[in-house]
Amino acid sequence: MDRKPPTAVRKQLRDEIGFGCPVQGCGLPYLEWHHFDPPWKEKQHHDPNGMIALCREHHIQADNGAFTIEQLRSFKESGKGNASQVVGKFNWMRNRILAVIGGGFYFETAVVLQIREIPIIWFNRDPKDYLLLNFTLLGNSGEQRAYMRDNEWFNVGGEEDIECPPSARSLKIEYPTGERMRIEFYEIDGAREFARRIPKAEGFLGDITLPITAVEISYRVPGLNIDLSPKGTVLPGITIGAVFASHCGVGLALG
Repeated sequence: MDRKPPTAVRKQLRDEIGFGCPVQGCGLPYLEWHHFDPPWKEKQHHDPNGMIALCREHHIQADNGAFTIEQLRSFKESGKGNASQVVGKFNWMRNRILAVIGGGFYFETAVVLQIREIPIIWFNRDPKDYLLLNFTLLGNSGEQRAYMRDNEWFNVGGEEDIECPPSARSLKIEYPTGERMRIEFYEIDGAREFARRIPKAEGFLGDITLPITAVEISYRVPGLNIDLSPKGTVLPGITIGAVFASHCGVGLALG
């Protein structure tokens, strides 16, 4: 049996603790899966009643007996109270980033997505010239949902699911009303890897210096008729794809 639980079990474990490590004062969203009743070494199982989601540090402590079964069950029961604590930080800081969103490829572009002249996805530079990612996930009525400021992201409550693996390479946030955002960072070392990962951008390779860090972004707000994925942009009556922008002020402007 694979030690990684099925998707439905992982989602249930994240939800029951409010998407952040339930150990008091923690709240980290980078979660692993601890089997405690019974322990994995005694029985290989994926019964969510005998499992709990913990951050890596507290997972290691739990494996070494730091928490009793009663304490872990208490964490499962009271974990929802952690929802307001959930904050995460990406340490992916680079001088050059290729943003892939809405079927477009945006290199050295400060504002990747702008809606009604308001920046929605953009980069700032820190004093060492590293690029820091910012975003605002809008709600169906235009209100602010989850957001990121200079690589640090925050939830505002009401999420259906927040998924952020311990690698801190990706983040997915979903709401029961359909709003959704997903971010994934990855490295591209050479032309062959570039063609494999982003085949539609291969024709623009001459304008990009390798190696490069890419960030793929999906952004969906049904109430505003916005559906952006790495593969394309779907708006009422319009489909956009394979657009390249380099050293621009704004990449994709809507509204």
